[in-house]
Amino acid sequence: MYDINSLPRLIREDVAYGEANFPPIPAEPPDVVAADPGWNKQWLAVQDLLRRKTHADLSTWEPARKRLLGRYLGASGHIELSLIVGGCTYASSLYEMPAAWRTCIIKMAHQDMQHAASYMTRGSYMSGEDLWSGTEVKFEDLVASVQPILRRDLGGFFAVVGLHTEAYPAETNILEPFMYDEVLAKWFTNEIAEEAGHLDFLFPAIREYLNSGSAGEQEQKKRRMVADNEELMEIILAANQRNAERFLVGKLGLDKTVLQAFAHIPERTRYIYDRIGLERGYWPASLRQGVATDPTDASIADIDQS
Repeated sequence: MYDINSLPRLIREDVAYGEANFPPIPAEPPDVVAADPGWNKQWLAVQDLLRRKTHADLSTWEPARKRLLGRYLGASGHIELSLIVGGCTYASSLYEMPAAWRTCIIKMAHQDMQHAASYMTRGSYMSGEDLWSGTEVKFEDLVASVQPILRRDLGGFFAVVGLHTEAYPAETNILEPFMYDEVLAKWFTNEIAEEAGHLDFLFPAIREYLNSGSAGEQEQKKRRMVADNEELMEIILAANQRNAERFLVGKLGLDKTVLQAFAHIPERTRYIYDRIGLERGYWPASLRQGVATDPTDASIADIDQS
């Protein structure tokens, strides 16, 4: 059985505190959440799940199913620790940036480290295994596949962490596996507020990054951001959807309606691109279809001729 005392003292007290002390849940989403339609929708969905006391269903689960859920939570924690926390610490250490950006990125790493710790701890209790020491669920290949982008430059970091671990999850994050646990459920609105707060920094920072330097440098950054995003959709978003279909629905037995989380990726992409100041002339043709043209947006042809 898992024993929290197996953790080093340096983090044990923080982890234990979060197991017994819960943040207040306001009646309405905080301003930073309400400002983002994706995170606002998730915040309201969590409130609905809390009202329905979804975690109470866990008492009827067979031990094997609990172990599956525990391992899913443990793997989620390891991915967050490796990809987000590792990416933030790498970028904040090696890339040139304003001091305020570096401070925000380190704070993001600390908050996401706490999220990862809670997932691994609750998964360990549920499965009866010490998932802090590792998990049978393989995640290393996913993390390794995005490292060439993440470690290329600051734009690569913004694409991987800014877009795909902070911005897209507002639409694609499946809440139910986390809401089944009574501790994670009580922290989840707070976690969403923290994630929305990360975007409150990231969106303006990415906009400033894309629009800095010479005209040629700005064009290169914007083209690269779109190319990175298209590649990461095939790596991260596609993998998340396969995992939801095969594991969450196929093995854990969640209702297929959870897959609706992936139904609005084009709309979320348009929202993200608008927020980071990426003119529509850079967007893939599939995103531009049916979207009103802004006369201030340069077309690709115009850019190529300038």
